[in-house]
Amino acid sequence: MIQKIIMLYKNKKIWVILSGYFVVALFLSILIILIDHRILPVQSYIPAILFTTVDLARQILGMLSGVLLTITTFTFSTILVVLTMYSSQFSPRVVENFLTNKITMKVLGIYVGGFFYCITNLLFLRNTDLDYQVICAAVGVIYSILCMIYFVVFVYTVSSSIQANKLIERLYDESKQTIENTISLQKDKERSRQYSFDQNDLKIELFSKKTGYLDLIDLDLIWNLIKEFEYKIFIHTGIGDFLSENQKIGVLYYRQGEIDEDFISQLSDCFTVGDERYAFNDYKFSLQKIIEISLRAISPGINDPYTAIRCIRMLGVLLGKMAGIDGCYTVIKSDESKAAIIYESVDFRKDLYYTFYQIIHYGKADISVVLALFEALEIIKRTASIYNQRVVKEFAEYIYSVCISEYEHKMDTDLIKEKMDSIREATRLS
Repeated sequence: MIQKIIMLYKNKKIWVILSGYFVVALFLSILIILIDHRILPVQSYIPAILFTTVDLARQILGMLSGVLLTITTFTFSTILVVLTMYSSQFSPRVVENFLTNKITMKVLGIYVGGFFYCITNLLFLRNTDLDYQVICAAVGVIYSILCMIYFVVFVYTVSSSIQANKLIERLYDESKQTIENTISLQKDKERSRQYSFDQNDLKIELFSKKTGYLDLIDLDLIWNLIKEFEYKIFIHTGIGDFLSENQKIGVLYYRQGEIDEDFISQLSDCFTVGDERYAFNDYKFSLQKIIEISLRAISPGINDPYTAIRCIRMLGVLLGKMAGIDGCYTVIKSDESKAAIIYESVDFRKDLYYTFYQIIHYGKADISVVLALFEALEIIKRTASIYNQRVVKEFAEYIYSVCISEYEHKMDTDLIKEKMDSIREATRLS
């Protein structure tokens, strides 16, 4: 349930934050209007320096509303320019990282809220006694100072965001957090490289109810549904996989009796399928963003191998965090129950291949990229389990066989062979 709420928040994050600032501006406007119309008798507690005449307040609020609307338009235009640059130079998948940045959303929210505050107070000033002293203008000036501070912060954020190194660092932090969360879910659970079922077991297949990406598997709810029975569920799909309607997502195994269709429907509802992927619970998607930046960097149009090398090293560090996990299936079971849930999670062999195979294909003719790939494998190998070290060696042999034919000069081939021999030797020693 908590994960569904988080996913809903991520999906509507922009509107939630903008609505929050709008509500704050609404309450601030109501409060100031009540004070200025003497409905709240708190004037004696407010410093006299904050009071102005009604005519002056109208002039100040009119000017501020125009300025705030202009700055909001300029900020929105800047955001569109940055989004276009992100999509063309880095990857369309990283656009949301800037769009959902806290500063970006705060700036828009504060400007829209400030404009709403100014025009609302202007509207109610028309019925205010000209002899009154009001504070709406002073509050508007203080609010405008806050807007200017956030504008400076926004400019700094934009200038930092368009730097490739800064973007890669943010994506690395995002991926690191997602991977650590994924690894923490594997603690205290049984891991296995393969899993089999009794041939006498009956089975019912579970199907997706809609087309889209698998965003969430509610394992707690599945367990609560099956723990009282001798049921076993094998989940074929993982978070982030694309599903079509009526595609098989899992199989329910049972010994005897009949399974109610409502029960099967409840199990199918435990799989949330959406139109988008979310990096907060999908480490493959978070890695994909870094992969795409590296691919774009080694493309002939951009030709920035050092950005690709930085991405490859980051990918090596991130995969190294998963290299210590053996097996590819996670088993959820309990001593008090005969039920079990088996699902694929953190298959290091597949993750290693799908992380680097495109980079190998497009970067095999660049010696600096190839050497960076071997360097990444050495980083992974340092934290890998014994079994996964052999997987790393096998993958290094794959890179060697694909890339060595691209080079004829002895200096190039010697460097590649040296890197390959280093990984072979380390694997034998372990």
